[in-house]
Amino acid sequence: MNIGRAGIATAAACLLAISACSSGTQPTEAISAPQAAIDAAKASALEVAGGKEIGGKVTMLGVLGGPELDAFNAVLAPFEEATGIDVQYEGTRDFAAILQTRVNGGNPPDMVSTPAIGEVSALAAKGDLENLRDVIGDDVLNANFSKSLLDTGSLNGELFGIFDQVNLGGLVWYDPKTYKGPTNPASWDELQQWARSEESAGTSPWCVGLESGAASGWPAADFIDEILLRQAGPEFHERWRNGQEPWTSQDVKTAFETYGATVAGKMAYGGTTTVLSTNFAKAANPMFTSPPGCYLNQQATFMGGIIMDSFPDLKAGTDLDFFPVPDFNPQFPGIRSISGEIIGVLTTTPQSAALAKYFATPEAATLIAATGRWLSPNTNVKPDAYADPFLKKASQVLADAKATQPLGNSLMAQTEVDAFWKAALDYTKNPDQLDAILANVESAK
Repeated sequence: MNIGRAGIATAAACLLAISACSSGTQPTEAISAPQAAIDAAKASALEVAGGKEIGGKVTMLGVLGGPELDAFNAVLAPFEEATGIDVQYEGTRDFAAILQTRVNGGNPPDMVSTPAIGEVSALAAKGDLENLRDVIGDDVLNANFSKSLLDTGSLNGELFGIFDQVNLGGLVWYDPKTYKGPTNPASWDELQQWARSEESAGTSPWCVGLESGAASGWPAADFIDEILLRQAGPEFHERWRNGQEPWTSQDVKTAFETYGATVAGKMAYGGTTTVLSTNFAKAANPMFTSPPGCYLNQQATFMGGIIMDSFPDLKAGTDLDFFPVPDFNPQFPGIRSISGEIIGVLTTTPQSAALAKYFATPEAATLIAATGRWLSPNTNVKPDAYADPFLKKASQVLADAKATQPLGNSLMAQTEVDAFWKAALDYTKNPDQLDAILANVESAK
């Protein structure tokens, strides 16, 4: 398996641009769960700690900061109160380097929480992570997580990480007052047929921005990744992300070309120059001009919060809504892409074991949902746990998915991911050079 820091780099790009990749239609508060949910979390925490306050501490290294860390700490608060365990969370954007230094120095954190699945997988391959099947138990894991999520956090039959929060990819954001196209298209071809008709009438249907500092290009790369997963199918996608299928294969070329049709000619607002120079966080802004400059923006769940932050007078559902990107291939229906943070345990102590078990409970997962920032990966969280309307709707899309898969570039070596991001930019600018562009990425593996 190729492994690396792609998840961290993308998360850092989001943090730099918008402070937090969250849905964000709620006021900036740590959590808005009812007291009954908080009390249930306390009871659950006490149960996983053996029914008593065991005290002590557990150290955790992660990437959160600011309001996101406040929300995460609010999820931890009932656990700390019920068990007497002090959770010492250290958040850093230089996660990979600090983690490796501490592991090499014999002073690892007890636990990690990170969007870099590949980084954690690398630790597991070296034997540095505990098998969570032993720590938490198969019965609990199987009762609370889908098989695909457990498979994502597994290596050689052992579970190195469980998701504590997820973002759902492949959503199309739009303004219901101005967008008159299909909101439940049966296929990608149907949606693009509408888009091409708009272009022919002189209006750009797609709102696209690929600028993101050192991580520029990742929005296009993520979309291409999503297309490949759902167009060529999960088995090919897994072989590709593991380096067993070349970048020059026809399936990869087709995914690039499918993405390219959204930015070719006047399909995207402002044309190629604007697409390349517009920060992804501002890509949807022309949707709200009069008349609109474009109508559709493809992005994950966090885009709702970005748009609402830019236009605070918008009302969810009335002025902004989304529908899931339709199927690209009828042979692979209902597949959804996800990203998110996983929890791993490097040192098993009574305290770290209790905290890992706590994150596997529906009660802790309900508080994750109540933050208004993330989807919960726990299959037992009810839709009414979400106060945020976008997250509530996205949770149903996730529940209805026939399968969920992480994007491939969250599991690749960073050199390959960098080449992927650059390839997405190069292709957007020079689509006639696709063969050479893909050959360059292949050489970076």
